[in-house]
Amino acid sequence: MEQKSDHAQVIVNPFLIYIASALIALAVQKIIPLPFLEKTPAQAIGAILIISNLIAGLPALIGMISVQTSPNPMYLGLILVYCGVVTILQLPWSSIFLPLVIWLLTIWVIIPEEKYLEGKFGAEYLDYKSKVRR
Repeated sequence: MEQKSDHAQVIVNPFLIYIASALIALAVQKIIPLPFLEKTPAQAIGAILIISNLIAGLPALIGMISVQTSPNPMYLGLILVYCGVVTILQLPWSSIFLPLVIWLLTIWVIIPEEKYLEGKFGAEYLDYKSKVRR
């Protein structure tokens, strides 16, 4: 089967960044435990974060909210889900690693995607980027 080359050349699948960060946080938590919320409040807050992503994402899915509200709504939603899951799992190190996760997503995924879109759509994409809040 022939591989298609007409796609962004992302460095790493974004899900691997989230999974690796959570696994590292789990390992570090075992070695250097940090205090965190009790199980029930952690589960409630985690569920709220995950549900808020679903509530915010649903209008975008049915076209009520344009992509102009966020340049990368999918990654924003995935960060909410990540935060929810690691909160449910009571992994405070994940909160410490969150800026690193966002930075890795930016340099390994978002920037390559934006370069691809600039090359594929040229001035039309650059015009779109100038109108979207960054």
